[in-house]
Amino acid sequence: MIRECKFEDLEQLIKMSSMEVIDYDLNNMMKIFRGAKNFLVWNELGVKGFAYVIIRNEEKREWDIQVYVDPRERRKGIGTLLHQEIYKIIESENPSILVTEVRVDKENPAAFYERYGYKKWFGSPSMCYTGGVQPEVDIEFIPYEDKFYEQYAECRAECFYEMAVKNDFKPYVIPLSEEDQKTLSNKPIYVTLHNDQLVGAVTVEDGYLDHIMVSPAYQGKEYGKKITQFGINKALSKGATSIQLCYIEGNSKAENLYKLLGFETFQVMHVYRKFMD
Repeated sequence: MIRECKFEDLEQLIKMSSMEVIDYDLNNMMKIFRGAKNFLVWNELGVKGFAYVIIRNEEKREWDIQVYVDPRERRKGIGTLLHQEIYKIIESENPSILVTEVRVDKENPAAFYERYGYKKWFGSPSMCYTGGVQPEVDIEFIPYEDKFYEQYAECRAECFYEMAVKNDFKPYVIPLSEEDQKTLSNKPIYVTLHNDQLVGAVTVEDGYLDHIMVSPAYQGKEYGKKITQFGINKALSKGATSIQLCYIEGNSKAENLYKLLGFETFQVMHVYRKFMD
């Protein structure tokens, strides 16, 4: 009943899970299929569930583990057997931490993972915007360049340090490095400046807004609203018909701002982890 996933299973897996987990489209499922260390399915008169593991951080021995069962087939022990089998496979690899992501706004499966010793790490609501063009903002944005790297990294550290510490997102401050600089250079980031000083920035990629941030010296002056409005309009100009973003649970300022601009929550994910050492 449990076997390795095959390429021809993917379409059925997407169809089975797409109503609950928005990220399980063809591109993401293909990425998972190719990157998974192990990928199992429960097959009995059709595929009823799947489980996979992906190495999250090889140096720290962190692994992502995911179990999903067709909603019509739940409470039949399929998830338990899939988890047991995938766990048995990776146990010999001596993982340090197992991490799993679960959707909780429909049918919360947290109790399933808690039985196996996982504990909640953090929550991440996702929001979607389907409205029209926002009012044009009165500040100028330009594409990110390498010359902004140190200012951008400093702003990122100042904006996200407290949240990183509170939620145990390590490293709390991403160290300056050529690799980090190269990563940013390949991202569609837009920045706004005042007297050559970086005020804020937003990443606009494939209808998704990320790393919306305002330097502490400029906070409380509606820059967050203007940067988000710019991000919406830039995404729309790139052809997006809907725009998504997410934030860390408990960030009420971000939540209230996004709601004010017309974003609506469409799913809430909780991340659980289990320390093995």
